Amino acid sequence: MKDPIVAIATPFGESAIGVVRLTGKDVLPTVLRYFRTKSEVKPRYAHYGTLVDERGEPIDEGILVYYRAPNSYTGEDMVELSLHGNPLILKRVLELFLSAGCRLAEPGEFTRRAFLNGKLDLAQAEAVAELISAKTELARRASLRQLRGELSRYVNSLRESLLELSAYIEADIEFSEEDIPTLTKEQVIGMVDRVLEGIDQLLSTAKTGKLLREGIKLAIVGRPNVGKSSLFNALLKEDRAIVTDIEGTTRDYIEESLNLRGIPVRLIDTAGIRESEDPVERIGVERSMEKIEEADVVLFVVDASEELREEDSLIYEKLGDKDIVVVFNKIDRGEVVPLEKFQGHSIIKVSALKGYGLKDLEEEILKKAGAVAHEGLNIYVSVRHEELLKKARETLSKFRDRYAKEDISPEIAMLDVREASDFLGEIVGHITTEEVLGSIFSRFCIGK
Repeated sequence: MKDPIVAIATPFGESAIGVVRLTGKDVLPTVLRYFRTKSEVKPRYAHYGTLVDERGEPIDEGILVYYRAPNSYTGEDMVELSLHGNPLILKRVLELFLSAGCRLAEPGEFTRRAFLNGKLDLAQAEAVAELISAKTELARRASLRQLRGELSRYVNSLRESLLELSAYIEADIEFSEEDIPTLTKEQVIGMVDRVLEGIDQLLSTAKTGKLLREGIKLAIVGRPNVGKSSLFNALLKEDRAIVTDIEGTTRDYIEESLNLRGIPVRLIDTAGIRESEDPVERIGVERSMEKIEEADVVLFVVDASEELREEDSLIYEKLGDKDIVVVFNKIDRGEVVPLEKFQGHSIIKVSALKGYGLKDLEEEILKKAGAVAHEGLNIYVSVRHEELLKKARETLSKFRDRYAKEDISPEIAMLDVREASDFLGEIVGHITTEEVLGSIFSRFCIGK
């Protein structure tokens, strides 16, 4: 069992309850030096008592729960103290156990120990951080499925197929003169094709997975008074931006978070873009252009009820090769803007004021972002998983092409199959390095 570590497991600030968590060698005797309770401490029972300092002075009253190894989150002896959530109390308790020989936990160290002790595989451990940071219900459900091992089971099934194939090839090498069953070339290719198909299915979820974790940046752009702020409010379903008939009301960009059918969106209402002598408005336009550069998708808004102005054309040209959805706003007042002007771009007609066309606009935003449903596959891979899947796919594809066209020695074939298997093994942590672990767990919060 490793050296004892301690951390505050609840967010900073006043709250009803604050949790201090310890794990490692001799954590229970260490805690019981300071925790006074009338009953014998049993695993998985809640024990009420008083926590005292080195001089025996009370610090707080609370609940102690002891988890005996290996039946704990980390797989080690673990203690959780639920105290009053005053930052002063929690800080004092932390100092108490640090002075008693515990070490302050590093980010993600509790979950890292859970992985190293076989309580979670690496994909499940990553899901812990994703579950904590999930910004939408869809992201939460996807993270929970990964935590429960759905992604791991899928990857492991592909890896087991490759290990089975590798075993047949190795047997062919070791017992070439024995009368043992072997696979035909067609059978080998069939097994490889099935694994490639499974890898492709997982890779098809990568873009949606990235969106669930990171969301998309969506900028609303146009000249003054075309209804950008009204559209901003309509998508948010609340009056966040000030709306008037006076041009230039929005003088700086406004950002808000939006849950668009399970996809987190950072919605940006930019200042109306035009030439201006007003120094404040010029700064607002400059900031808006910076936000446009950062955006994944741009909603270029025009007033459909008026003829296009030179300002509209200049803004349209400035957008260059950005991913654009052209929004014809104010269609409740009529339409005079020709569709031909924006050929090659998606055009959605809306009335932000009346609520017309907003569902169509949401559909187009999701389509542009690449957020699509994957029938029968409700797991989504991360960037790390995607890189390893691509490496496995590349290795297997090269092997399949060579194997189909020429005679490859069993030794070479086994090396290729094992290499692809190792890439899949890295996803769930069968094969890993200290550098990879450091990168993954450094993104966790302290205390988890």
